[in-house]
Amino acid sequence: MTTNILNFNESSDSQSLFPTRTTWDVDGDLTETLWWSADNKLNNKGEANLVLFMIPGNPGAIDYYIPFLSTIYEEHEKKIEIVGVSHLGHSHGPHHDSLIKLWSLQDQINHKIKFFDILCEKFAIDEGDKKIYPRFILCGHSMGAYICSQVLKARPDHIEQAYLLFPTLQHIAKTPNGTQMMWMFYDISRNILSMFIHSIRTVLGPNMFKSLIRLITGQSEPHLSTTADRLLHWHVVQNTIYMSDTEMKTIHELDDKFFHEHLNKCILYFGKTDNWAPLEHYHDMIRRFPSGKILLCEVGMEHAFVLKHSEVMGKKVAQWIKDPCTS
Repeated sequence: MTTNILNFNESSDSQSLFPTRTTWDVDGDLTETLWWSADNKLNNKGEANLVLFMIPGNPGAIDYYIPFLSTIYEEHEKKIEIVGVSHLGHSHGPHHDSLIKLWSLQDQINHKIKFFDILCEKFAIDEGDKKIYPRFILCGHSMGAYICSQVLKARPDHIEQAYLLFPTLQHIAKTPNGTQMMWMFYDISRNILSMFIHSIRTVLGPNMFKSLIRLITGQSEPHLSTTADRLLHWHVVQNTIYMSDTEMKTIHELDDKFFHEHLNKCILYFGKTDNWAPLEHYHDMIRRFPSGKILLCEVGMEHAFVLKHSEVMGKKVAQWIKDPCTS
């Protein structure tokens, strides 16, 4: 397995040092990665630092999560390693070296498992004839929560907790959004939508295109630039829609066996008005797993919490890391 970190694409995303943008070579797949590095290699107990591995939803451009992850980093006084990755094909840039390849949900799962293996080796500390491996927390949003469950299932040994935020874990084709958007997932619809966006971008030019996106979405910076500059390119749109199609065809019944085995490591966080992980999914989880830490948002956060509630969610996750028993 190739594990190179390619420094040719490193940069800082703000006036502060972090996050650092790097391109990691994951078994031949160039992977856009954001990294918040801990101040010290070891914590006060002489242990390897805790590592938070963030897996985004769909669309899976990790830039949307910068304010959220930066909040966690600051709440822990920069004494935690945080690594977040974009899904393959979900973000325009030099790391995206194929304009024709489409990656399925299973491809993305396999990629995150390989990436986790790289993290284990990268953050391990050699102590004579043994290695000290860090403790890992997985954090997944929406579809990323499902991918987190698959990573935990495949690599349970070093993972202490998994935070599944607004999780899409069952029957997503039957959810309100799934049924309304099913028309998008046909090949012809995907091709028309992606080429339409490409045409608009070409005709308007970057500045007018960004103004149009601001008008349509109501987004402000930094999310506006992520949407206009990294997401809305024809090959990225192709990949996000194709992955959605494979999600609909893959995720049906809840994986009861997984939660019976790993429930003690999981915190699930649902929203009251979520049309991807609806309230009935929350009640179903409570019924099946009454002893689990299955929480319902009481502050009105939406499914796409990164757009308006990054700081609120970041502080909540930071508190879970300090004390998993808090709500």
